[in-house]
Amino acid sequence: MMDAKLVWHTWRKILRDEMLQQRVFDPTWSGANDTSLSPAEQDVIAAYADSRDRAKWFIENYQFRLVNSFINALETGAPLTLRALLNSGFEMAELSHRFLRQHHWHDYGPRVYQYGSEALDWLIEKQHLLGLSAALVDLIWLEKTTVTLYLSLQNRPGLVTAGRAEYQQSGMARLYRSRYQLTNWLRDKKSLGLHEPAIGEENLLVVLPDYSSRHKYLRVPDRCAALFNAPSLANVQPEHQDELHLARLLACNALVSGEAR
Repeated sequence: MMDAKLVWHTWRKILRDEMLQQRVFDPTWSGANDTSLSPAEQDVIAAYADSRDRAKWFIENYQFRLVNSFINALETGAPLTLRALLNSGFEMAELSHRFLRQHHWHDYGPRVYQYGSEALDWLIEKQHLLGLSAALVDLIWLEKTTVTLYLSLQNRPGLVTAGRAEYQQSGMARLYRSRYQLTNWLRDKKSLGLHEPAIGEENLLVVLPDYSSRHKYLRVPDRCAALFNAPSLANVQPEHQDELHLARLLACNALVSGEAR
């Protein structure tokens, strides 16, 4: 009789280790010659190898689900990046396989935004190897900012302590300063990945109107961005349009006033 806990852990190792999978699939494999496994683990693998067709079916289904989850994670947290990759001719299943192999076929389960966050990190890390354009990487960083916002709100935290004495960031917004004029892509999503936007910095505010709404992107001028990052204005004299910028930030839920708290 095998130990159930050992069988479970060995099966999990098989699912995430393609070398172990080959041992299950290889009819010539002999545990006696494999010193990388304990005798008990060898027995478990040998037992699965006795039904290798069924084991292979389960492994392939596990991998099929994770490959599709990669695409679903991008579709949920970074739909613009997904569309740009597709328009650029990338084969998503191949990208997914490469990501999952590097991450040892980790199962993220329902944590779709965490999956999306790590997928975006991987795309940024591999940008040169994959041949991603600088503009596309800029877009990935924008959506990485968005996913980070969602992750920060998982437990609905309180206000972010920042801002002038009479204002604070609401915690429902993030600011990204792009290197390209990404608003051209945001306005015309059909052109994502097909026509490069011009070089030019923009302040893009990612905002959530409330917990049940999807995020929005707002392009704001430098002074408005500076007011959002208010701590840097501690010693700066007010300007005549500040009230308009502050009203806009309050209206989109990026800031809250002291009176509202």
